[in-house]
Amino acid sequence: MTHISQNVFEQGIVAVRPMRRADVDAFAVWGIHTDPLFRHFNLPRLSKGVADQMWAFLAGAPEERRPFAGLLGERVVASLIVRELDRAGGVGELGIILDPAWIGRGLGRRILAAFISVLATEGFRRLQLEVAGYNERAIAAYRAAGFAVLDEYWADPEPGMDVGALLEGPAADAVSPNVRLDAHGHYLMRTVRMERRLGPQTKDDITP
Repeated sequence: MTHISQNVFEQGIVAVRPMRRADVDAFAVWGIHTDPLFRHFNLPRLSKGVADQMWAFLAGAPEERRPFAGLLGERVVASLIVRELDRAGGVGELGIILDPAWIGRGLGRRILAAFISVLATEGFRRLQLEVAGYNERAIAAYRAAGFAVLDEYWADPEPGMDVGALLEGPAADAVSPNVRLDAHGHYLMRTVRMERRLGPQTKDDITP
């Protein structure tokens, strides 16, 4: 299933389709996050072996997770996944990674709109996601896409995140309100859980 979202010609055509093995190779030319808050999201250098392993993980358990590619024209600009599948209940959890070179240009919202439309067509009725409490930009984008906050909880930091270094650097003001120590002195991060409920009419109903 491929969906093309609402598009303005000058912005380029946005579409979402099931991911293919070759799409993983496209990650090698993505930009990188320079903001210390998001550097842990930078993808590793992609040798063929690493790309093969990444694809094996993404596509290796279709009953648990399904990968999709977000496209701008022919360029792969987003990696999308729906996981924690509950087909009977029509529930899935979203994971979204956008090429850092395109952040802040409105592309993520258009890709998300197309992804939601694909999943609505496939029978999903509730979509959930989790986002770090400090990631105000992402939370605003998800709200604009119709997601509402379900709850918040404290969780282990995201893999690769050096909380101590962040608290000592220029990102400290953004991070510190969203961090606490557990009884053992380990850092915990505030995590926001969000949900959007879909109906049969869900199609191109998000302003890009």
